[in-house]
Parts: sequence; C-alpha cells; structure tokens
Amino acid sequence: MSKLLNNIFKEKDGFTLIELLIVISIIGILMSIAVPTFSGVKDRANITVIKSDLHNIMHGLEMYYMDHHSYPGTNDGSDISDVLDSSSLNLNNDAGDYSYLADAADDAEEYIIYYELDSNNYYYFHSEEGKVDGPENSEPSLDS
Repeated sequence: MSKLLNNIFKEKDGFTLIELLIVISIIGILMSIAVPTFSGVKDRANITVIKSDLHNIMHGLEMYYMDHHSYPGTNDGSDISDVLDSSSLNLNNDAGDYSYLADAADDAEEYIIYYELDSNNYYYFHSEEGKVDGPENSEPSLDS
C-alpha cells in the first residue's frame, strides 16, 4: 500500500498547462507592444534611404552642371535614369523611381527631383531651396 501512495504523490517534472498558458500570454503581450514599434523604425529607415538617394542625385546633377554649365533639360517629367548615368549615383532604390523636372528643354538653370513614397506623399529636392524636403501632399513642381 505504501508503494502505491508513493507513486501517486511522487513529484513529476515538467510544466503544468496553466504555467504554459501564462508564458504564452506574456509573450503575446510583449509582441503586441514590440511589433508596432519596429514597423515605425522600418518606415523611418526607408525615408532616410530616400533622402540619401535624393542627396546623391543632387551631387550627380551638380557635377553635370560643373561640366556643362547647365543642368540637363527636359520638356516633361522623366525619371532620373533618362537624365544621368544611374550606375554612378550609388542609389539604394531603383533610379526609375525618382522623377526629374527642369525649367527648360535645353540648358536648364533650375530643377527638382522627387520620389513618391505612397499616394500623396512626396519627398523632393529643389535646386533653388538647396535641401531635401517632404513629405508634401501634392506632386512638387517648379512653380511652387
């Protein structure tokens, strides 16, 4: 009889179902706090990459200006790969994602480069302002 009682009351190793459910709940709560925080970091990093690319394109256009005494001209908005050799720009995003506008078809004196992050969210560099700016709600133009 004592052998039977020893087997019944013998301590067992392992976790109970309640303990496992509590640990899983705590992990779920921590994840619900952490995931939104990290998604914001990714968005800010993407914006930083866009601004860096705009800055690199600006340097390429300034080098073009030093060689030709004017900026590349265009009649309408075109992507930057139509205007500059994009392989030398060291861009993180595709060069075709960046749009270029100039104030003249030939021998331009003013330009704007912009990137549409999502609908109605533009980041841009204007040669007259001399800085990367954004987000803007409408597509940037040389008139503004």
